[in-house]
Amino acid sequence: MAINKGWDGGIWVSTAGYAADTLAFAGGKQVVHINNWEVAFNNDALENTVFGDTVYDRTYQPGLRSHTLTFAGYMEASDSGQKILLDEQSAGGEPSLIWVTALTERTAGARAGWCGEGVLTGITIGAPVDGLSPISGNVQVSGGLSTFAT
Repeated sequence: MAINKGWDGGIWVSTAGYAADTLAFAGGKQVVHINNWEVAFNNDALENTVFGDTVYDRTYQPGLRSHTLTFAGYMEASDSGQKILLDEQSAGGEPSLIWVTALTERTAGARAGWCGEGVLTGITIGAPVDGLSPISGNVQVSGGLSTFAT
């Protein structure tokens, strides 16, 4: 089994949709200078313990799933992918769903990761005196993630 190498990852975003099997985004761009991303796969556990259960242990059944994408890297004001994200958080426009693809492998012909649409819930930008300006953000996925592979 091949182990994914973190340095081969990447994130692509769009506000206009995309064809999930080709990375053919409508107006979408790769977000440059990202050096870390994570997808959290969560599932609610719904308790169904009732009065009179004699096992003395709680019981559960599966509930709804949710997915959150977090990313971090370095700010570059001229990057068109970062601009898509920043425009979503600007004061002037109405927020919309964004399309996002997070790849663990981005070699042409061997791309792998996850894709879906979601709400950009926040962007953080910093300006340390002794380093590069960081950028990080969160996307709450709406409707689930699909596996991406070419």
